[in-house]
Amino acid sequence: MIKIITFSISLIICQVLNAQSYSIEEISITLSGNASNGDFSNNTYYNALDSCNVSWEIIQDSVPNSWEYSFCFPNCFVPGIISGNSTFLPNSEQYLNCHIYPNNTSGNGVIKMEITTDGIYKDTITWNGSAVSDLITNDLVSNTKSDIKYIYDIQGKMYNSILINQIMIVEYENGLKEKVLLQ
Repeated sequence: MIKIITFSISLIICQVLNAQSYSIEEISITLSGNASNGDFSNNTYYNALDSCNVSWEIIQDSVPNSWEYSFCFPNCFVPGIISGNSTFLPNSEQYLNCHIYPNNTSGNGVIKMEITTDGIYKDTITWNGSAVSDLITNDLVSNTKSDIKYIYDIQGKMYNSILINQIMIVEYENGLKEKVLLQ
């Protein structure tokens, strides 16, 4: 009986010690826009279930040289700031956002942020960014229609055809993705 009680208490202590005091809604985030736009962004949320001391840093970026990026977590920072820290109150939701400033340069890039909570827990958030040139694609789409694998809007909803006057993402059989605007 003493072994069962000891085991039960040990199990409860292990669960308490290993319980995380936070959650992150999404760890892989896609963001896209036109290269001529000043910026485009997308976000997720960090949910503090208990008081948390949080630090973050950019551990990898593979973006075109002319691109800049910035973060809001929880405060908004200017481009070039690649680390920060905060203390979050219990039961709070923190805005976690990445802005990409493409500076008229088309391309794709990946930015990875490592978040450390209470000096113990580490999570990696990945932003996959895509900046495309402004496109009017009547000819493009009609010439490559047989190569199209998927068509979806910027929220990820799948379609059977491209909608007029809406930005759509076209994924081709060869794996390339392209943002198009059919007018």
